[in-house]
Amino acid sequence: MIIKKIILDNFRNYGRLELEVGPSVNIIYGNNAQGKTNIIEAINVCSTTSSHRVNRDNELVMFNKSYYSAELILHDEVYGTDMDLKASFYLDKDDIPKGKKPGRELFQDGAPIRKISDYIGVCNTVIFAPEDLNLVKGAPSGRRRFFNMLISKVSPTYMDLISNANKAIKRKNDLLKTYGGRIDNINDNDLDLWDFYISDTSADLILFRYRYALLLSRKASMHHSVISGGKENLTVEYDTITDVKDLLKRLLDDNGMFDLYVEGRASEAILSDIRRKLSDLIYKKLKASRKKEVEKGISLIGVHRDDLDIRLNGVSMRSFGSQGQQRSASLSLKLAELEIIREMVSNSPILLLDDVFSELDSGRRTSLLAGMKGAQIFITCTDKTYIENEMTGLLMDGVKPTYIRVENGCVFVDN
Repeated sequence: MIIKKIILDNFRNYGRLELEVGPSVNIIYGNNAQGKTNIIEAINVCSTTSSHRVNRDNELVMFNKSYYSAELILHDEVYGTDMDLKASFYLDKDDIPKGKKPGRELFQDGAPIRKISDYIGVCNTVIFAPEDLNLVKGAPSGRRRFFNMLISKVSPTYMDLISNANKAIKRKNDLLKTYGGRIDNINDNDLDLWDFYISDTSADLILFRYRYALLLSRKASMHHSVISGGKENLTVEYDTITDVKDLLKRLLDDNGMFDLYVEGRASEAILSDIRRKLSDLIYKKLKASRKKEVEKGISLIGVHRDDLDIRLNGVSMRSFGSQGQQRSASLSLKLAELEIIREMVSNSPILLLDDVFSELDSGRRTSLLAGMKGAQIFITCTDKTYIENEMTGLLMDGVKPTYIRVENGCVFVDN
């Protein structure tokens, strides 16, 4: 999949932009604060429905406007066909376009897409940005977001599971708040109803997450070994509800299914039995924590608190690691994401490099570029000559790059 054209309306500092781009390396250059990153962000928003910089859609709307839209004209190299993806967001204002309602709209080839799970994965992107340092030492929510998006790109049903689990946990939390912290006010039947449902959904999510955490760890470890010259060992550990992961591993081992599970070829009958046993254990955990949850008025355990523990030579990097080691670890995670997507979907992902060259030393830049030949790439930078020199021999042998200059929200394609 490659992008042929980018169309923006009221996105950040772009009132209207129609930009035709090249099929290989696109270098977006210009001074700081001119709008280079906004183009990268728009591509990511249109492909994944989320920004790598902010959490709220209303922050993407141009000042004094009531909506934004980001549209990609795409070419599917496998089938030789073109398609169109469009993501829009409308503020709750009187002057939004006639017939539109506040909130997000998604379209493919002009037809509305009702479920995000039907949209994500159509056009896969992998973004490398300075914000990726937060993957290592930032809040768990950032790592969950990264991990959830990775799995969603290659497993369409996963996003529906997340949505169902989050809705159920919210409904349970709403119920817990009605008890005012008093255990004698509770209705066990109502809480049982939600806990049974949450247990089943959580078991499904954990089966997804444990597998992809193992894949992520294996691939990130290999990339990190190259980056560090074999001097450091990086691993990724999946943290979830106490004892549940241990039970899952034991059940897989007992059935001789561990390797097949990681490869995605485990017996559905055995997985169904494992899922039931995981759900039973999760329900027992929820039941045991009920008194404390009622007192606190919130769900205290569950998959909504899952995390990835990134470890260097066996030590968690949440509280340890130099800035250089954090960069290497985050880079290894992103390269692992890229590799997983390439292996599991027919189309190679589009690569978005947002001002990362200034953040990486020569060895890390070489590691980043080495596996990217043949992909469509968008790179933002302030000095195009520096990027040209850096990539010569790595990406641009026989490739004609497209140079796009950005100046105060105006875009010019160099001839």
